[in-house]
Amino acid sequence: MNKNSIKYVIIAILIGTILGKYVFNQYKNESMKAMAINENYVYMLQYGVYIDENNMKENTKNLKNFFYYSMNDGFHVIIGITKKPELKEKIINAYDIKNDIYLKKIEVNNDEFIKLLDQYDNLISKTNDNDVITASQKQILSKYQEIILENE
Repeated sequence: MNKNSIKYVIIAILIGTILGKYVFNQYKNESMKAMAINENYVYMLQYGVYIDENNMKENTKNLKNFFYYSMNDGFHVIIGITKKPELKEKIINAYDIKNDIYLKKIEVNNDEFIKLLDQYDNLISKTNDNDVITASQKQILSKYQEIILENE
């Protein structure tokens, strides 16, 4: 190989490295944006949806913690909120509920609530004490009503 060929190979390697780094950084930035978007999703543990408010109140009178909201399709009863769907069974077991609980994924655009939920999820992840789990969920449900529902 002559000196000109070596120069062209080195230049080609440098250009390839620079372009590769640029493409990688663009991909990395898009991935970080996607992850940030996913951080705003939470899972509500929905106990049920009732068409009649009196029926809903009768069926929830033995629940320790819950709130409900009304939509076109009825009254949605929520017994818990988490960012970690794997905590569903732990929360349900703490309540000693035998009903089927539906995980409802929703987007929450409130950093204060998301940070608080992360802290409670970490606490629930580390404990097997049902009283701690139910107390944590009571706080989460209360804060959701205070921070999110009252500001809509």
